[in-house]
Amino acid sequence: MVVWLVGLVGGFKMPLPSPCPVEFAAMPEHFVEDTMELLIFASRIPEAFDGVLLDDFMNFIILFMASPDYIRNPYLRAKMVEVLNCWMPRDDSSTAMSTLFEGHQLSLQYLVKNLLKLYVDIEFTGSHTQFYDKFNIRHNIAELLEYLWKVPNHQNAWRQFAKEEEKGVYLNFLNFLINDSIYLLDESLGKILELKELEAEMSNTEEWERKPAQERQERTYLFHSQENMIQTDMKMANQDVGLLAFTSEQITVPFLLPEMVDRVATMLNYFLLQLVGPQRKSLSLINPEKYEFRPKELLKQILKIYVHLARGDKENIFPAAIIRDGRSYSDQIFSAAVDVLRRIGEDMSIIQEFIDLTEKAKTAASAALDAEAALGDIPDEFIDPIQYTLMKDPVILPSSKKTMDRPVIQRHLLSQSRDPFSRSHLTADMLTPNTELKAKIEAFIQSHELRKTMEDFNL
Repeated sequence: MVVWLVGLVGGFKMPLPSPCPVEFAAMPEHFVEDTMELLIFASRIPEAFDGVLLDDFMNFIILFMASPDYIRNPYLRAKMVEVLNCWMPRDDSSTAMSTLFEGHQLSLQYLVKNLLKLYVDIEFTGSHTQFYDKFNIRHNIAELLEYLWKVPNHQNAWRQFAKEEEKGVYLNFLNFLINDSIYLLDESLGKILELKELEAEMSNTEEWERKPAQERQERTYLFHSQENMIQTDMKMANQDVGLLAFTSEQITVPFLLPEMVDRVATMLNYFLLQLVGPQRKSLSLINPEKYEFRPKELLKQILKIYVHLARGDKENIFPAAIIRDGRSYSDQIFSAAVDVLRRIGEDMSIIQEFIDLTEKAKTAASAALDAEAALGDIPDEFIDPIQYTLMKDPVILPSSKKTMDRPVIQRHLLSQSRDPFSRSHLTADMLTPNTELKAKIEAFIQSHELRKTMEDFNL
């Protein structure tokens, strides 16, 4: 079936012809679904694939996994990831499966980039349960990506794709990975607090026994439900943060782009606040491992992301992004993080790099205050209507005719291709530079800088 279907599109070669041949488009969807279901079922049987060549199946999956023009149903493409997840080598003894992932041309060329594309595509599945489904699908993709990162040829392909798609698919991938990390960790920590309240309620035996039997049953069910959700969400949050940590060591440029750097800094500051801030004692659990909650390891991963980005920050823009986060950033939180990291035995050289970054952030904070004071009252037309910050690169939105700062609107477009004011379709290439306003802003800044210089000279 697989070989015959591939024959309809011209054989096992990439890229696939465009448009999709009508012969392939006319095939019933269950032809592919039945094949994937059979492979998943057989994967559960020990030694079922002994002596079976799986190359054609592997190549079929790679061909169509990230090809919505050929297979529109996102769940069907997600089913292919499930097959790969079943086949992923779990130990050194899986020689045949290792060869399948690490020794075939299509796999080495396209597997990583197609997984990254599918990670983005799966944001909108079209189902009423799409919000929850995407996390499970991305969990399977993330497990595969974590394995492939350790394979040198796949890591090289990953780095090359990140460079080619620095402002395209890879930036979308990074944006959704950050969104998911924030949501999952936030949900997990919130549910931990709720779980502790339920624990306290149930441990007060006298009060508990006075409650009606049905209420006790409902509260007990809620308790176990919360336990399961915390375990699931925390496992996925750990995985997402880990993915950010190990990729940021080799691939830093997309993290530091103008449309992304503030988002990354805000996420890291928020995680740091949750893990070392005033709330951390209320998150203590009797058996945290049961819930996949490992705050020490999580803090170390967050530290690595900070340090990796600081190392790759050639233009020194990361410290300024850290202090622009008015919600979570504070000197006290960074100092508390250093104290905790020393207590849990983190490598001192890594801690020192983090301390150096905090000093740069303090310097950036002082410079930002001076710059703000020097500018005085900024005219409303110079202010971005969403972020309320001084625009540096104003652009006009074609539908609503509103003007926004380019990095702000580009960050918005990473999540949805809509004008935030009119809800009309919008892409980055549709933005028009507002050159007249930009000239006014630059003249405004220069005049105030000149005035400040003259005042300093007179002093």
